[in-house]
Amino acid sequence: MAYFIHSVALISRRGIPSSEKPDPLQECQKSLAFPEMNSRPNDIDDAVDGTCDWLPLHATYINWAGSDRGLLWIKGKPGSGKSTLLKHVLRRVETKPVMGDESIILSFFFHGRGSELQKTPLGLFRSLLYQLLTRVPDSLSLLVDAFQHRCGTIGTVGNKWQWHTRELRDFFESSLLMVLERWSVVLCVDALDECGEENAVHLVECFKLLIKKLPPTTSRFKICFSCRHYPILELDYRSEICMEDENMRDITVFVKTQLSTLRISSASTIADAITSRALGVFMWARLVVERVLALERRGEGLKKIEAEIRRIPPELDALYDELVRSMEDMAMSQRMIQWICFSTKPLSTEELRWALSIDPDHPPKSLRQCQESEDYTSDDETMERRIKTLSCGLAETAWSFEQWNPISIVQFIHQSVKDYFIEKGLSTLAALRGSVVLSSLAVSRAHFSLSRACISYLAMEEIAWWINDGQRHPSSVLPLMDYAATSWVYHAKQGEAEGICQEGLLQNIGWPSEDRVQLWVRIYREVMRSSSDCPLEGTSLLHIVSRYKLTQLLSVILQKAEKLALDINCRDNDGWTPLSRAAVEGHKAIVKLLLATGKVDIDASDKDGRTPLSHAAEHGHKA
Repeated sequence: MAYFIHSVALISRRGIPSSEKPDPLQECQKSLAFPEMNSRPNDIDDAVDGTCDWLPLHATYINWAGSDRGLLWIKGKPGSGKSTLLKHVLRRVETKPVMGDESIILSFFFHGRGSELQKTPLGLFRSLLYQLLTRVPDSLSLLVDAFQHRCGTIGTVGNKWQWHTRELRDFFESSLLMVLERWSVVLCVDALDECGEENAVHLVECFKLLIKKLPPTTSRFKICFSCRHYPILELDYRSEICMEDENMRDITVFVKTQLSTLRISSASTIADAITSRALGVFMWARLVVERVLALERRGEGLKKIEAEIRRIPPELDALYDELVRSMEDMAMSQRMIQWICFSTKPLSTEELRWALSIDPDHPPKSLRQCQESEDYTSDDETMERRIKTLSCGLAETAWSFEQWNPISIVQFIHQSVKDYFIEKGLSTLAALRGSVVLSSLAVSRAHFSLSRACISYLAMEEIAWWINDGQRHPSSVLPLMDYAATSWVYHAKQGEAEGICQEGLLQNIGWPSEDRVQLWVRIYREVMRSSSDCPLEGTSLLHIVSRYKLTQLLSVILQKAEKLALDINCRDNDGWTPLSRAAVEGHKAIVKLLLATGKVDIDASDKDGRTPLSHAAEHGHKA
């Protein structure tokens, strides 16, 4: 089936005998592929039997299917079933081609809770070009030539150079001209809103231009995409299908199917009550059905169940709010939600198991203490139940890939859940725990807490032992180490947004001692050996805050500097001072803070004889 034409494993894992010259086409494909690019469709529910039957009879779909150049927007509220319908469209055009057998089907599913490439235009175009290279390789000879040239003159892709969105978009557009000379093409893109509103608007404009400017051919080209209601997206109304206008019957079928096991004789009455209050939102209906089934398992009768349905607020956010207020262990629920919301990548179940065992205010000293704490869950089955309990059903485990290996990750059940927690849910949780804060402050506090937890994990006794042994650690032994080492600075930076006091972070780092900083440097250089971002040996906390623009943290450090006789001109192994690090990055606020001490050597030269001023000038930074 065309749905699976981009089978990543065939290319990514294929070994090349050392005696053979690598195939440029295969190497180019591997440079575009990424582990998760096919995983999202597997998370999307298939249409329940008896639903989506209206689609081939819908006038807008008929017009789109019959046109030479067509753009179809499936729009709707969060949780209204857009992704399920788009997946249904994709399956339909694969099994019942709208343009005959000689057609190429391309697809991409954005995933706002997934990895970086799953939620950016870069991931979209890498995936689309990978699919085209698989099916019509001769249409992308210029791409393969560019890949070969860069590898020959610059070095390995991913290490010495990267693909960029604009160039890949241009390659995609130019290749379409060649493909359409022989083939018709259908492009299906799900959840544009999950790559951000600005990107979504830009991509729709790109789609419209493609449809408009492609010259007439004997082949046809159609695009179908799904997206939330964005008023700034302008399409002919005849090119739109609005889910809330069409899915009432589908929700009824879904609810009745889910309630078919009810022993209560009036199950149809319950189904009607749910459907009438769902307001076109499948996600609301799903959560209420789960509530009804739980009540029935407890032996509640029809009247109690009907009263509960009437009591549940009909708005999705209000339902999420009610679930949050019913959380029993709010401190642990808050900790878990912060991790799921703001981790730089979806955490594996194993990573989250350890993350939840760390209270940054009272961190354990060793991994053994973590395992002995009441917050540690030892087996996967119990961990899955705990995730569901702590989130009141708003989080789940799912299968994904990490370095091409399948892993179990933790994510919210829907993008609207993540949106809710960022916009209001985290501040609601904070208020329920006695701290009234704005949503933006709740987000900053979450990042601050995650940064401290990462540092606390790196400070565990066993990690120092392992690093001092000089052995490369297996992820099964230290599952959170890579994440903690590469992400604590990011979380610290995000935590500064609302001016949060950084005193607690210094305590977790063990400052003014530099021992944990030096340990972090060694760990980072171990887990990210090929990264150009690796800190040098001899890096101090002052170097870190200056390089990464941790302004609030630097202010706290400088306030204590004189009393501690701190060397503001300390040097790393290349002779760089904190001022040099700030200057080369163009961090004016950091430079001003350092200069204001009156103790900075502005002419300090590194091993290459370069001064902070010369570094700033070379990178185009002006005072």
